[in-house]
Amino acid sequence: MPHVWKLKLYLDKKFSQAGRNQCPTCSNLKVIKGEMNNLIRVIAIDDNQLIITQLELLLKQVARDVDYHGFTAGRSALDSGLCDSASLIFLDLNMPEIDGIELLRIFADTQLTTPIVLLSGEDKDVLETASNLGTMHNLNIISNIDKPVSLARLTTLLECLDQHHRKSPVQPEKSYNASDIRVGLDRQQFKAHYQPKVSLESLNVIGMEILARWYHPFDGLVPPGDFIPQLERAGYSADLALQLLAQTLTLYREHYELVKSLSFSLNLSAGALYDIELPNKLATLCEQYSMPRKQIILEITESQLLDNLPRTLEVLLRFRLKGFPLSIDDFGTGFSSFTQLNQVPFSELKIDRSFVQNCDTDSKKQAIVSATSDLAKKLSLKTVAEGIEQVGELNYLRHCGIDVAQGFLFAKPLAAEALLSWLVHNLDKPLLEWGT
Repeated sequence: MPHVWKLKLYLDKKFSQAGRNQCPTCSNLKVIKGEMNNLIRVIAIDDNQLIITQLELLLKQVARDVDYHGFTAGRSALDSGLCDSASLIFLDLNMPEIDGIELLRIFADTQLTTPIVLLSGEDKDVLETASNLGTMHNLNIISNIDKPVSLARLTTLLECLDQHHRKSPVQPEKSYNASDIRVGLDRQQFKAHYQPKVSLESLNVIGMEILARWYHPFDGLVPPGDFIPQLERAGYSADLALQLLAQTLTLYREHYELVKSLSFSLNLSAGALYDIELPNKLATLCEQYSMPRKQIILEITESQLLDNLPRTLEVLLRFRLKGFPLSIDDFGTGFSSFTQLNQVPFSELKIDRSFVQNCDTDSKKQAIVSATSDLAKKLSLKTVAEGIEQVGELNYLRHCGIDVAQGFLFAKPLAAEALLSWLVHNLDKPLLEWGT
């Protein structure tokens, strides 16, 4: 019998004993549907021998081919040299000598890629903060578990192992230099994709966010993360913004009846905000295509305002004087959110996806979203929540009075042709029904 079915039978037994219908799962992994591979190596680092033994007994019950190693001290685990080759590491936070927090830093210094599950008897806030720290270290933190350990929760995590174990080796990212990007801009290889923005009052589409994609002649579709940092360093941010806006304005003119009611949000990077003439350039483009400037929303990430604030503030003021609404993007992710709200004439506040995901079940995120919504109302700012994937998240956002929603729940970013087809079928009607 495949190991996964043994695991499922064990899981079902535990559920019936506990009287529960489903097992809590790690939020960013899916349960596997195939067999486990022949051998998985699991490392447990915990100063409590009982936890070490409990994990070992569980593993023996659900999968035979496990190479298990338990360590009651962080130094012993490091000296073993086994962490790099492990399929999964269970890591306790509070240990003598080298604690779990220090181990996270050491793992980061060695560029460890092994999936890590954090264990702790500390309060939930400490565990969540440690998980966030691991993510900041670019470690693969797949979940965290409160003590005492739930066997059902551990079993679900084991089901996730095969997904990680079967993954093909990560391909090295393509490297593009300034010359490559300049050629791409000159040859119009960068294209606008559009993600719908939806009113939470009517559930009708009311706008689009413009997102850049690079159609490379040899590498195919290049995601933004592979070219945006290099593009910004090369000083081509304003060039890209102008090209994306020109494509959008062409779409607006050629399909006016279909898109005339929509707003379009354009991201401006820090480099673009150094161009003092950019407000004039964008205004001229809108005039050429008869596009009302109030329908072009300019999204500014709050962290980008910290560099040379007087110069960027001058550019932003010119945008507002010319009738372009300003949106503060990724609100709450920087260290000076309230300062920026006080200094810059924003008309919209965009709540970062990190606060939106699981906001229907996470009490801390609920408090942040609710407080942000109240703040925005008092400042007369429209609120937009991005990264929505679940109906529960949508329901909570509506409960908090958020104005606009955006995310995969409604649609992924669409190329221009796909967008037009999508609008034909979805414009002027609710995309969902409340309660579905």
